Amino acid sequence: MTNNFHVGLVADLLGPDGQVVFEDFGLDLLDKAGIPRMFLGEDRWPVTPDQLKDIDAIISMGQPYTRESFSGVSRLALIARTGVGFDMIDLDAATEANVMVTITPEATQKPVASATLALMLGLCHQLIIKDKIVRDNDWDVRFDYMGCEIRGRTIGLIGMGMIGREVVRMLKPFEPGSILVNDPVVTEDEADQLGIILVDKETLLRSSNFVTIHCPLTKYTRGLISEEDLRIMQKDSFLINTARGAIVDQKALTRALQEGWIRGAAIDVFSEEPPAKEDPILSLPNIILSPHASAWTKELFRDIGHDCVKAVLAVSRGEEPLHIVNKAVLERPGLQDKLKKICEK
Repeated sequence: MTNNFHVGLVADLLGPDGQVVFEDFGLDLLDKAGIPRMFLGEDRWPVTPDQLKDIDAIISMGQPYTRESFSGVSRLALIARTGVGFDMIDLDAATEANVMVTITPEATQKPVASATLALMLGLCHQLIIKDKIVRDNDWDVRFDYMGCEIRGRTIGLIGMGMIGREVVRMLKPFEPGSILVNDPVVTEDEADQLGIILVDKETLLRSSNFVTIHCPLTKYTRGLISEEDLRIMQKDSFLINTARGAIVDQKALTRALQEGWIRGAAIDVFSEEPPAKEDPILSLPNIILSPHASAWTKELFRDIGHDCVKAVLAVSRGEEPLHIVNKAVLERPGLQDKLKKICEK
Protein backbone atom coordinates (compact mmCIF):
# COMPACT_ATOMS: atom_id res chain seq x y z
CA MET A 1 0.00 0.00 0.00
CA THR A 2 2.78 2.43 0.90
CA ASN A 3 5.48 1.49 -1.62
CA ASN A 4 4.54 4.40 -3.87
CA PHE A 5 4.93 6.87 -1.01
CA HIS A 6 8.50 8.11 -0.65
CA VAL A 7 10.10 10.11 2.16
CA GLY A 8 13.20 12.25 1.98
CA LEU A 9 15.44 13.26 4.87
CA VAL A 10 17.96 16.10 4.88
CA ALA A 11 21.61 15.13 4.72
CA ASP A 12 22.63 16.73 8.02
CA LEU A 13 20.71 14.06 9.91
CA LEU A 14 23.59 11.75 8.98
CA GLY A 15 26.95 11.61 10.74
CA PRO A 16 30.36 10.99 9.09
CA ASP A 17 29.82 7.26 9.55
CA GLY A 18 26.65 7.35 7.49
CA GLN A 19 24.45 6.66 10.51
CA VAL A 20 21.68 8.87 11.86
CA VAL A 21 23.23 11.32 14.32
CA PHE A 22 20.41 11.20 16.86
CA GLU A 23 19.45 8.20 18.95
CA ASP A 24 15.95 6.80 18.51
CA PHE A 25 14.86 9.42 15.96
CA GLY A 26 11.85 7.30 15.02
CA LEU A 27 12.88 6.24 11.53
CA ASP A 28 12.25 2.62 12.47
CA LEU A 29 8.55 3.50 12.46
CA LEU A 30 8.81 4.29 8.75
CA ASP A 31 10.61 1.01 8.15
CA LYS A 32 7.93 -0.93 10.02
CA ALA A 33 5.27 0.77 7.91
CA GLY A 34 7.08 -0.25 4.74
CA ILE A 35 7.66 3.35 3.64
CA PRO A 36 10.80 3.87 1.54
CA ARG A 37 13.08 6.64 2.73
CA MET A 38 16.19 8.25 1.33
CA PHE A 39 18.66 10.87 2.47
CA LEU A 40 19.30 13.84 0.21
CA GLY A 41 22.74 13.55 -1.34
CA GLU A 42 23.78 17.08 -0.35
CA ASP A 43 22.90 19.57 2.35
CA ARG A 44 21.90 22.53 0.19
CA TRP A 45 20.91 25.99 1.47
CA PRO A 46 18.34 26.56 0.14
CA VAL A 47 16.87 23.20 -0.83
CA THR A 48 16.59 22.86 -4.61
CA PRO A 49 13.69 21.53 -6.72
CA ASP A 50 15.58 18.48 -7.98
CA GLN A 51 15.92 17.30 -4.37
CA LEU A 52 12.15 17.44 -3.86
CA LYS A 53 10.63 16.33 -7.16
CA ASP A 54 10.51 12.57 -6.47
CA ILE A 55 9.34 12.53 -2.85
CA ASP A 56 5.97 12.93 -1.14
CA ALA A 57 7.27 14.19 2.22
CA ILE A 58 10.53 15.42 3.68
CA ILE A 59 11.81 15.56 7.25
CA SER A 60 13.87 18.74 7.47
CA MET A 61 15.91 20.71 9.99
CA GLY A 62 17.07 24.31 9.50
CA GLN A 63 17.37 24.31 5.70
CA PRO A 64 15.75 27.26 3.89
CA TYR A 65 12.96 26.69 1.37
CA THR A 66 12.50 29.58 -1.02
CA ARG A 67 9.91 30.08 -3.78
CA GLU A 68 12.44 28.63 -6.20
CA SER A 69 12.69 25.46 -4.07
CA PHE A 70 9.13 24.56 -5.12
CA SER A 71 9.55 25.40 -8.82
CA GLY A 72 8.19 22.50 -10.86
CA VAL A 73 7.67 20.37 -7.74
CA SER A 74 4.23 18.76 -8.05
CA ARG A 75 4.46 15.66 -5.86
CA LEU A 76 5.61 16.96 -2.47
CA ALA A 77 2.82 17.24 0.12
CA LEU A 78 4.68 17.76 3.42
CA ILE A 79 7.71 19.42 4.94
CA ALA A 80 7.97 18.06 8.50
CA ARG A 81 10.20 20.61 10.24
CA THR A 82 12.07 19.68 13.42
CA GLY A 83 11.57 22.29 16.14
CA VAL A 84 9.12 25.18 16.22
CA GLY A 85 10.74 27.80 13.99
CA PHE A 86 9.45 28.18 10.44
CA ASP A 87 10.98 31.49 9.39
CA MET A 88 13.38 29.64 7.06
CA ILE A 89 10.47 28.43 4.91
CA ASP A 90 8.58 30.67 2.48
CA LEU A 91 5.13 29.71 3.73
CA ASP A 92 3.27 31.54 0.97
CA ALA A 93 5.27 29.68 -1.65
CA ALA A 94 4.73 26.35 0.14
CA THR A 95 0.99 27.00 0.27
CA GLU A 96 0.85 27.88 -3.42
CA ALA A 97 2.75 24.65 -4.14
CA ASN A 98 0.13 22.72 -2.11
CA VAL A 99 2.70 21.70 0.52
CA MET A 100 1.89 21.47 4.22
CA VAL A 101 4.54 22.62 6.70
CA THR A 102 4.47 21.13 10.19
CA ILE A 103 6.48 21.82 13.34
CA THR A 104 6.98 19.92 16.61
CA PRO A 105 5.81 22.17 19.47
CA GLU A 106 5.02 19.36 21.91
CA ALA A 107 8.54 17.95 21.62
CA THR A 108 10.23 21.30 22.20
CA GLN A 109 7.99 22.50 25.01
CA LYS A 110 9.83 21.13 28.03
CA PRO A 111 13.44 21.27 26.71
CA VAL A 112 13.22 24.93 25.66
CA ALA A 113 11.36 25.91 28.82
CA SER A 114 13.92 24.19 31.05
CA ALA A 115 16.77 25.77 29.05
CA THR A 116 15.15 29.16 29.61
CA LEU A 117 15.04 28.50 33.35
CA ALA A 118 18.66 27.32 33.31
CA LEU A 119 19.77 30.56 31.64
CA MET A 120 17.64 32.63 34.00
CA LEU A 121 19.13 30.92 37.05
CA GLY A 122 22.63 31.28 35.60
CA LEU A 123 22.04 35.03 35.41
CA CYS A 124 20.56 35.11 38.91
CA HIS A 125 23.60 33.49 40.46
CA GLN A 126 26.24 35.01 38.16
CA LEU A 127 27.59 31.58 37.31
CA ILE A 128 29.86 32.78 34.49
CA ILE A 129 31.82 35.23 36.66
CA LYS A 130 31.91 32.83 39.60
CA ASP A 131 33.35 30.11 37.40
CA LYS A 132 36.03 32.58 36.30
CA ILE A 133 36.78 33.57 39.91
CA VAL A 134 37.65 29.97 40.73
CA ARG A 135 39.70 29.43 37.59
CA ASP A 136 41.63 32.67 38.23
CA ASN A 137 42.16 31.80 41.92
CA ASP A 138 40.68 35.19 42.77
CA TRP A 139 38.40 34.19 45.65
CA ASP A 140 38.74 37.51 47.48
CA VAL A 141 36.46 39.23 44.94
CA ARG A 142 33.56 36.79 45.30
CA PHE A 143 31.69 39.14 47.68
CA ASP A 144 31.59 41.72 44.89
CA TYR A 145 29.27 39.55 42.82
CA MET A 146 26.06 39.03 44.76
CA GLY A 147 23.29 37.38 42.84
CA CYS A 148 19.53 37.61 43.09
CA GLU A 149 16.58 35.24 43.15
CA ILE A 150 13.47 34.74 41.09
CA ARG A 151 11.54 34.81 44.33
CA GLY A 152 9.49 37.98 44.61
CA ARG A 153 10.63 39.30 41.23
CA THR A 154 8.50 40.27 38.25
CA ILE A 155 8.91 38.02 35.23
CA GLY A 156 7.82 39.21 31.79
CA LEU A 157 7.13 36.85 28.88
CA ILE A 158 6.90 38.04 25.28
CA GLY A 159 4.79 35.31 23.67
CA MET A 160 2.66 32.69 25.39
CA GLY A 161 2.54 29.59 23.24
CA MET A 162 3.26 26.08 24.48
CA ILE A 163 6.82 26.94 25.53
CA GLY A 164 5.77 30.11 27.33
CA ARG A 165 3.07 28.22 29.22
CA GLU A 166 5.60 25.60 30.28
CA VAL A 167 7.97 28.34 31.48
CA VAL A 168 5.14 29.73 33.63
CA ARG A 169 4.51 26.28 35.09
CA MET A 170 8.20 25.75 35.85
CA LEU A 171 8.53 29.20 37.42
CA LYS A 172 5.86 28.65 40.06
CA PRO A 173 8.07 26.76 42.60
CA PHE A 174 10.55 29.66 42.51
CA GLU A 175 7.79 31.96 43.85
CA PRO A 176 7.98 34.92 41.46
CA GLY A 177 6.17 38.03 42.60
CA SER A 178 4.12 38.28 39.41
CA ILE A 179 4.22 37.04 35.84
CA LEU A 180 3.41 39.54 33.09
CA VAL A 181 2.64 38.41 29.55
CA ASN A 182 2.38 40.24 26.25
CA ASP A 183 0.57 38.14 23.67
CA PRO A 184 -2.41 39.37 21.65
CA VAL A 185 -3.82 35.85 21.26
CA VAL A 186 -4.18 35.03 24.98
CA THR A 187 -7.60 35.83 26.46
CA GLU A 188 -8.33 37.21 29.93
CA ASP A 189 -9.99 33.91 30.89
CA GLU A 190 -6.83 32.01 29.91
CA ALA A 191 -4.72 34.51 31.84
CA ASP A 192 -6.80 33.97 34.97
CA GLN A 193 -6.45 30.20 34.65
CA LEU A 194 -2.67 30.46 34.16
CA GLY A 195 -2.15 32.97 36.96
CA ILE A 196 -0.60 35.59 34.70
CA ILE A 197 -1.31 39.27 34.00
CA LEU A 198 -1.78 40.46 30.41
CA VAL A 199 -0.11 43.80 29.69
CA ASP A 200 1.12 45.80 26.72
CA LYS A 201 4.76 45.49 25.68
CA GLU A 202 5.86 48.81 27.18
CA THR A 203 4.37 48.00 30.59
CA LEU A 204 6.03 44.60 30.55
CA LEU A 205 9.45 46.01 29.71
CA ARG A 206 9.25 48.80 32.27
CA SER A 207 8.01 46.54 35.07
CA SER A 208 9.91 43.26 34.68
CA ASN A 209 13.10 42.14 36.38
CA PHE A 210 13.42 39.35 33.81
CA VAL A 211 12.17 39.57 30.21
CA THR A 212 12.14 36.31 28.27
CA ILE A 213 11.26 35.91 24.59
CA HIS A 214 8.94 33.11 23.40
CA CYS A 215 7.35 34.27 20.16
CA PRO A 216 8.07 33.01 16.63
CA LEU A 217 9.99 35.10 14.15
CA THR A 218 7.53 36.61 11.67
CA LYS A 219 7.30 39.85 9.72
CA TYR A 220 5.49 41.25 12.77
CA THR A 221 8.07 40.20 15.39
CA ARG A 222 11.29 40.91 13.50
CA GLY A 223 13.01 43.68 15.47
CA LEU A 224 10.27 43.55 18.10
CA ILE A 225 12.73 44.49 20.86
CA SER A 226 14.41 47.67 19.65
CA GLU A 227 16.93 50.09 21.14
CA GLU A 228 14.05 52.17 22.45
CA ASP A 229 12.58 49.12 24.16
CA LEU A 230 15.89 48.18 25.79
CA ARG A 231 16.32 51.73 27.08
CA ILE A 232 13.02 51.59 29.02
CA MET A 233 13.90 48.35 30.81
CA GLN A 234 15.04 48.53 34.42
CA LYS A 235 18.79 48.94 34.95
CA ASP A 236 18.92 45.82 37.13
CA SER A 237 16.89 43.70 34.69
CA PHE A 238 17.87 40.75 32.51
CA LEU A 239 16.88 39.70 28.98
CA ILE A 240 16.68 36.03 27.94
CA ASN A 241 16.16 34.99 24.32
CA THR A 242 15.75 31.34 23.32
CA ALA A 243 13.44 32.12 20.38
CA ARG A 244 15.08 33.80 17.36
CA GLY A 245 17.94 36.29 17.24
CA ALA A 246 16.27 38.68 14.81
CA ILE A 247 13.45 39.38 17.28
CA VAL A 248 15.94 41.51 19.27
CA ASP A 249 18.09 44.27 17.81
CA GLN A 250 21.43 42.64 18.62
CA LYS A 251 23.53 45.76 18.11
CA ALA A 252 21.27 47.63 20.51
CA LEU A 253 21.48 44.77 22.99
CA THR A 254 25.27 44.94 22.84
CA ARG A 255 25.16 48.65 23.64
CA ALA A 256 22.64 48.05 26.40
CA LEU A 257 25.05 45.64 28.08
CA GLN A 258 28.11 47.80 27.46
CA GLU A 259 26.51 50.99 28.77
CA GLY A 260 24.47 49.48 31.60
CA TRP A 261 20.95 50.06 30.32
CA ILE A 262 20.24 46.57 31.67
CA ARG A 263 22.18 44.35 34.05
CA GLY A 264 22.67 41.27 31.89
CA ALA A 265 21.37 38.91 29.24
CA ALA A 266 21.41 35.29 28.15
CA ILE A 267 20.91 34.43 24.50
CA ASP A 268 20.80 31.13 22.66
CA VAL A 269 20.10 32.78 19.30
CA PHE A 270 21.83 35.44 17.22
CA SER A 271 21.00 37.73 14.32
CA GLU A 272 23.79 35.97 12.42
CA GLU A 273 24.63 32.35 13.22
CA PRO A 274 27.37 31.76 14.00
CA PRO A 275 28.25 35.35 14.95
CA ALA A 276 31.39 36.88 13.47
CA LYS A 277 34.52 36.34 15.56
CA GLU A 278 34.92 40.09 15.98
CA ASP A 279 31.33 40.61 17.16
CA PRO A 280 31.65 42.66 20.39
CA ILE A 281 28.84 40.73 22.06
CA LEU A 282 31.22 37.78 22.40
CA SER A 283 33.55 39.67 24.75
CA LEU A 284 30.98 41.05 27.17
CA PRO A 285 31.21 39.78 30.78
CA ASN A 286 27.52 40.24 31.60
CA ILE A 287 25.99 37.86 29.08
CA ILE A 288 25.59 34.09 28.88
CA LEU A 289 25.95 32.78 25.33
CA SER A 290 24.79 29.48 23.85
CA PRO A 291 25.17 28.28 20.21
CA HIS A 292 21.45 27.84 19.45
CA ALA A 293 21.65 24.58 21.35
CA SER A 294 20.72 25.28 24.98
CA ALA A 295 17.66 23.05 24.65
CA TRP A 296 19.44 20.21 22.86
CA THR A 297 18.99 16.96 24.75
CA LYS A 298 18.69 13.33 23.73
CA GLU A 299 15.06 13.49 24.76
CA LEU A 300 14.42 16.53 22.56
CA PHE A 301 15.74 14.91 19.39
CA ARG A 302 14.02 11.65 20.18
CA ASP A 303 10.70 13.44 20.49
CA ILE A 304 11.03 15.79 17.52
CA GLY A 305 12.06 12.84 15.35
CA HIS A 306 9.04 10.80 16.44
CA ASP A 307 6.70 13.75 15.93
CA CYS A 308 8.04 14.38 12.43
CA VAL A 309 7.61 10.70 11.59
CA LYS A 310 4.04 10.77 12.95
CA ALA A 311 3.29 13.68 10.62
CA VAL A 312 4.72 11.69 7.70
CA LEU A 313 2.71 8.60 8.63
CA ALA A 314 -0.49 10.65 8.78
CA VAL A 315 0.13 11.98 5.27
CA SER A 316 0.97 8.48 4.02
CA ARG A 317 -2.60 7.56 5.00
CA GLY A 318 -3.99 10.56 3.16
CA GLU A 319 -4.67 12.38 6.46
CA GLU A 320 -3.87 15.88 7.68
CA PRO A 321 -1.04 15.85 10.27
CA LEU A 322 -0.94 17.82 13.50
CA HIS A 323 0.66 21.26 13.91
CA ILE A 324 0.36 22.62 10.38
CA VAL A 325 1.58 26.23 10.34
CA ASN A 326 0.28 27.20 6.88
CA LYS A 327 -3.32 26.20 7.52
CA ALA A 328 -4.54 28.03 4.41
CA VAL A 329 -3.12 25.15 2.36
CA LEU A 330 -5.87 22.87 3.69
CA GLU A 331 -8.44 24.79 1.62
CA ARG A 332 -6.56 24.25 -1.62
CA PRO A 333 -7.94 21.63 -4.02
CA GLY A 334 -4.40 20.84 -5.14
CA LEU A 335 -3.44 19.57 -1.69
CA GLN A 336 -6.66 17.62 -1.30
CA ASP A 337 -5.99 15.95 -4.65
CA LYS A 338 -2.53 14.98 -3.45
CA LEU A 339 -3.92 13.46 -0.24
CA LYS A 340 -6.62 11.61 -2.15
CA LYS A 341 -4.08 10.10 -4.53
CA ILE A 342 -1.82 9.12 -1.65
CA CYS A 343 -4.75 7.47 0.13
CA GLU A 344 -5.71 5.57 -3.05
CA LYS A 345 -2.17 4.22 -3.32
